[in-house]
Amino acid sequence: MIKKYRILLVLALVVLVGGFSFFYRMYQYDMKSLQDFVVSYQTFDRTIADFADDGTSDSESKASDALTKLTAKAGVRISSLIRNDSLIPPATLQVADLAEKELESLKAYKNARQNKNTNVNNLLTAFNDLMAERKAAYDSFQKLDSS
Repeated sequence: MIKKYRILLVLALVVLVGGFSFFYRMYQYDMKSLQDFVVSYQTFDRTIADFADDGTSDSESKASDALTKLTAKAGVRISSLIRNDSLIPPATLQVADLAEKELESLKAYKNARQNKNTNVNNLLTAFNDLMAERKAAYDSFQKLDSS
């Protein structure tokens, strides 16, 4: 009879440890996914600032690459183990969408300035507005992520 309970106890312990490790790995995956998004956002922020400052084709390609990585990381799926799990994915997608619009706006501004287009001021204003929107969306994401 004692052996019967010992086997049940060991079996229950194995199930408990297995369940804990499953949820722990899910949580770690969620945290890594969110951290990867933050890193890709910071990389994009740096590269678009470099592109805005010098405007070389190398900085443009780096900004485009950073945008591609940001968009990929924005499609994060997180489990319900994370607080605000239903609000974070749309926030990351919004940041990526605004980043894409911002980069396109900056490219249009650089092209118009190079071609001496008279619409340069409107394009610069649009770029600055999109940059402010992107940063505000990222701040909203950070508030969701930290709460």
